[in-house]
Amino acid sequence: DAASDYAQHIPTRTTAAMLGTSEEDGDLYRRWIKMALEEGIHDNNKVMQSLKEMTIYFGEELKKRGTKPGGDLISFMRDQRIDGQPLPADRLIGTLRLLLIAGIDTTWSAIGASLWHLATHDEDRRRLVAEPSLMDTAVEEFLRAYAPVTMAREVVKDVIVNGCRMKPGSMVLLSFPAANRDPEMFPDADKVLIDRKENRHAAFGLGIHRCIGSNLARMNLRVAIEEWLKRIPDFRLALGARVTWSEGTVRGPRQLPVVFA
Repeated sequence: DAASDYAQHIPTRTTAAMLGTSEEDGDLYRRWIKMALEEGIHDNNKVMQSLKEMTIYFGEELKKRGTKPGGDLISFMRDQRIDGQPLPADRLIGTLRLLLIAGIDTTWSAIGASLWHLATHDEDRRRLVAEPSLMDTAVEEFLRAYAPVTMAREVVKDVIVNGCRMKPGSMVLLSFPAANRDPEMFPDADKVLIDRKENRHAAFGLGIHRCIGSNLARMNLRVAIEEWLKRIPDFRLALGARVTWSEGTVRGPRQLPVVFA
């Protein structure tokens, strides 16, 4: 399964290495993400449970760095000072929880969607194998065409959009995937063109809230596709395969059965 057996392990292992935690903890991260972003859609208790478990986990990791600091991100964050004062533990833990929630599901969803495209579009797959120099433009095009995130924003002033009145304090969902299909911005917007040159997509958001981890996400996506194609250049969906996609604000394949030579 290209989703559960491959894509979902890339960002969890990358994150564990960055945080200086055990690689096996990646399974914990997967569990918390699924509780918070999938099961939590229908049961808020799952969200609260995942946050509680993450709080305990990162509290213990911070304590470990107090006696045995290292060159990892948790140690770096713990050592920072604002006006000469260390950051409060709740601020550190909140930031670390956000790193997991914001950076893992989004990345594995982008990887999975890219592999789904290559499994269902033989011409693009063969071309990318034959022309690896296209990887940069292909990665950006996969992000544009299969942007995994839709974000909520708060309305700050009265505004009318296409006849719909919005008032201050209202919450709206901004569809980055829809923006990425804007025909005024992207010629042949509904086509996936792995050699698309001009590609100012909104997969990572816009403005001051643009994704701070975009470069890490791009690296994960690129390396995941490159290494897959080196080992499995010829693959396709398994016959009769049922591909399932996630619910909620992050979209990506959860089951992606493939076969390869």
